[in-house]
Amino acid sequence: MKIAIITITKNSRDLASKILENLTDDPTIIGIDIFHKNVKKTLKSVFREYDCIIGIMATGIMVRNICGLLESKLEDPAVLVMDDSGKHVISLLSGHFGGANEITKRIAEITGADPVITTATDVHGKLGIDSLAKKYYLDIENPDKIKEINSALVRDEFPELFVPSRFEFIFDDPQVNSSYNLTKSNKNDFKVLFGDSEIILRPKKFVIGIGARKDISKENVQSAITSAMNTLKLPVQRIDMISTGEMKRNEKGILEVVSKFDISLKIIHLDKLKNFNYRGYSKSSFVKKKFGIYGVCEPAALIAAGNDSELVFKKTSFNGVTIAVAVASND
Repeated sequence: MKIAIITITKNSRDLASKILENLTDDPTIIGIDIFHKNVKKTLKSVFREYDCIIGIMATGIMVRNICGLLESKLEDPAVLVMDDSGKHVISLLSGHFGGANEITKRIAEITGADPVITTATDVHGKLGIDSLAKKYYLDIENPDKIKEINSALVRDEFPELFVPSRFEFIFDDPQVNSSYNLTKSNKNDFKVLFGDSEIILRPKKFVIGIGARKDISKENVQSAITSAMNTLKLPVQRIDMISTGEMKRNEKGILEVVSKFDISLKIIHLDKLKNFNYRGYSKSSFVKKKFGIYGVCEPAALIAAGNDSELVFKKTSFNGVTIAVAVASND
């Protein structure tokens, strides 16, 4: 998640600095930028470039300035508003698919603010269909039916959720079980049915990128992947592919883990890594000196995920192994 924080007062700028300091080392936060004043102009420039916008200002200021920028609940970024005394933080827009509700809770933990979440499914303890899609990295094919499905959840009715066999781990998710009737499916996509309403959820391509020191052990590689997935609150079974650079194609520890997990391995040629251009990815002078490239795990993940892929877990080191995660729609 890329976050833009917009401030107006000195107090709000101090709060923004505190948030930045506490989120910098979070691997799921890809980047944070702070903008001071010029709210209208800043919002126009950041609204489509960031995944989340935090305005430390009066709610009215934010509402008046975003109303002309809105498109849809699946395209708009998460928008939060916080008062400059840090008493309340409000999930204002894209609470589910945009992730505003979750980041609101996180900001509240950091600042001691009271989190304000008003989405009906959350208030009633249900997992909205758009929240399910966000949690497990699924595209929603027909979002016009979201309202009907979520309304049924709020009424304490249980839509039918058809789960692909490779996602059977979802049967162990208590949030899902308390919201849906679950049925195993031999299809590749999820299907949600309630009355005449149907939603198709298509899994996004989910790729782990790996870099590692020479002769890395299987145990270290496995531990690194598991740790990254735990941070993302996902099981290893959600991984579609593992990717690394050609200089690591014979690395025994990586090959053994790939075999154990029964996940496909994609080797990225050195030329592709050299020519890779992605704004903001981590660059290592050591890797550049040794292999002539700036990095392995992030570009490997992004290249393997394909066009329009994005990082959801930035380069993180785990005892000799570096891990990054990228996802992309399977169009």
